[in-house]
Amino acid sequence: MPGMESTLVPLDPVSLKKRFKELQVETKSVYQNWQIRVHRSLSWYKRSCDLPEDQPDLKFILLWVAFNALYARWDVGKNAPAQDSASRKVFIEKLAELCWQNTSALLVANKSLLKKLLGDPYLSNIFWRDPKHPKAKSWATEDLFHLDRNLKENHHGRVLLQVTDRMYVLRGQLMHGAATGGGKLNRSSLTNCLAMLNALLPQMIYWVIEYRCDNDWPEMCYPPS
Repeated sequence: MPGMESTLVPLDPVSLKKRFKELQVETKSVYQNWQIRVHRSLSWYKRSCDLPEDQPDLKFILLWVAFNALYARWDVGKNAPAQDSASRKVFIEKLAELCWQNTSALLVANKSLLKKLLGDPYLSNIFWRDPKHPKAKSWATEDLFHLDRNLKENHHGRVLLQVTDRMYVLRGQLMHGAATGGGKLNRSSLTNCLAMLNALLPQMIYWVIEYRCDNDWPEMCYPPS
């Protein structure tokens, strides 16, 4: 994204909304696919920030909803929401391409968290396909051993996809009742995923706000009517 600073700064809902409103005025509110996505995402991000720290399960869910608001798209051919992982992949790869300096700074600043997520077999779909296999954990954590090379070679989109895929496993467990509310077994995974999404989401919202109408955003799901 030309002209954007690569330095990462704290971004709270109030400051993000202020910048968003400025660009709404500047663009005369004509870019609705961009504008409504950001508006929805900011609303859920703010709600997550308003939750107390003793509600990590709900906090993570709200952060994911805010993230989902940015990348979800409508499949015109099927006349239905597009498949989640495919929509997320397109969004992340495009964002990583446009904001590669910013993405690099974000990943390097959170490398310790990346290692924890990629090294957690319980956040990998590969593990859950055959959890009793003696090599299940090693297969599930293979991405961890390629992290340094991927960062060095600027494969930012690949790393972000790997990490969001793992958070998506936790998202599925929480959203579909495949985990106990406040349960002890997933506390470590939840703590790390929440920290990662807390670091990732506000930066992504900021990049989407700044990129605004310079790109043709895909059709959104369920527009206001």
